Amino acid sequence: MSESCVLAVGTEVSAKYRGAFCEATIKHVRKLIKIRISWNKPLTGSATVTQDNVRGVIKVQNIVEVKRDGGWCPATVLKITDASTYTVVFDDGDERTLGRNCVCPQGAKHFNEEWTLDHLPLTNPENFGTPVIMESKKQRK
Repeated sequence: MSESCVLAVGTEVSAKYRGAFCEATIKHVRKLIKIRISWNKPLTGSATVTQDNVRGVIKVQNIVEVKRDGGWCPATVLKITDASTYTVVFDDGDERTLGRNCVCPQGAKHFNEEWTLDHLPLTNPENFGTPVIMESKKQRK
């Protein structure tokens, strides 16, 4: 089964709260995976089903069996969507339940946490080198 699209409890994430993404941790997951399938012969057309109604390895372009009218019919997986809801705890202790579109896993930090603005020459003018002067593209007359 496809478990990789669902974020695990305890995962550090960036969660959207009042328009901004803030650091949070997943506390609880109510899992719901929707699978868009295309019926194989003798049936035609497509449908969206939940993971509970699918037998086989759920992966895009795989052929699986889908429960329909009391039996199992062959179908091809077209798309897998995580429609789960996540309860997250923000760093300040706030809790919110959000959809998958408002939660994304945190990537690697792109800065050194030990390095602060205090180490930069902005607060220590003695460490300034030669001033940077931008040359204009057009010469002034």
